[in-house]
Amino acid sequence: MKKDHRYLSWSILVFGFVIVFFHRLAIGSVADQLMSDLKLDSVQIANLAAMTFYGYALMQLPVGIMVDTIGVRKICTAGMAVTAVGSILFGMSDVLILSYFARLLVGIGTSVIIVSIMKLQATLFPVNMYSTLSGLTSLFGNFGAFFATIPLTYIAINFGWRETFIILGVITAILSLLIHIFVKEGQTYEKHDKINVKEAVKYVLTNKKVYPDFFIMVFFVGSLTAVLGLWGNGYLKTVYSISGEKAAYYLSFITYGFIVGAPIVGKLSDFLGGEIKKILLIASGGYVLIWTYVLLIHKGQPPMNQWPIIFFLMGLFIICHILVFSNVKEVNPLKYTGIAISIVNIGEFVGSGLITLSMGYMIKRLELTSMPSDQIFKMAMIMVLGSAVLSFISVTFMHKKEI
Repeated sequence: MKKDHRYLSWSILVFGFVIVFFHRLAIGSVADQLMSDLKLDSVQIANLAAMTFYGYALMQLPVGIMVDTIGVRKICTAGMAVTAVGSILFGMSDVLILSYFARLLVGIGTSVIIVSIMKLQATLFPVNMYSTLSGLTSLFGNFGAFFATIPLTYIAINFGWRETFIILGVITAILSLLIHIFVKEGQTYEKHDKINVKEAVKYVLTNKKVYPDFFIMVFFVGSLTAVLGLWGNGYLKTVYSISGEKAAYYLSFITYGFIVGAPIVGKLSDFLGGEIKKILLIASGGYVLIWTYVLLIHKGQPPMNQWPIIFFLMGLFIICHILVFSNVKEVNPLKYTGIAISIVNIGEFVGSGLITLSMGYMIKRLELTSMPSDQIFKMAMIMVLGSAVLSFISVTFMHKKEI
């Protein structure tokens, strides 16, 4: 395949990744409006945010199989079409159950992109470009995370959350068409290279080297997604008595950490000859220390002017999770890359959904007591610290390349 065709296919899917991040994190920025319009409590809004994660997790293994058998172009075309329907339906919904269903559709539809990008990188580009391309994928994709903080908050306040999601659905539908027309497949889709799906799934599920990567995604990425995707906004507003727009401003520094760190981490891994485990030990250890500083040293309320630095460092550390995909590729045969990545990627969305919902239940339970609201949110954030510790432990069990 010509070099320009490779980069065109990759670029279109990376734009899809921008859209995916926006869909994934959008609920947190419009939570107040949703709770008011749909009359939701803390558990219901947590469930609404988590529906996307559940749909995403549910589809990861099927997506991995389809990526390795049907191909990237077909499943990404269909996935973005489903996402478009879900986003438009969500913008039009007045009933909670329909809103749940719409967000579930969004999760199902967006689930196809990251596995497809990783497969395309493994089959269209030289091996020594994989980590660098993964870093660039994360760099551009995380602009979607940024757009889901300050810009989305501003747009939703001025134009309404419904109109915002409907327009986003239309843009996603156009993306589906672009994928269908322009995206090309990698070299593994020749007839002689078809894989045995049952054998592939069995191999990956019985490969013990995969599971540390899985739990890193559960606790490392899942915990920060619960903060950025929903509870961080409420935490800052309640503890510091600030507006939603101001809270979104502080949270946006997480995305700046993503954006700055994404191209660096891939290059760093390539430069160090694939020393993925060492980088992740530093990143997950730093993440633990930050939450220890916030919740134990400052009792959940460090000086307000420190939050930009705190959140930036969190983003910088968490973006190192992209190296997990490089490790997954290294400890599994190339032809099983899609299935292996999809299984590990389930962890991020299982973690995101369960941690988000668990924090919602904790907040609801504590609201029934006489505990002040700011203390309730501080207590809920202890779950994030616990998850950070578990992520560090998971990294210590990570395996190096043997295949």
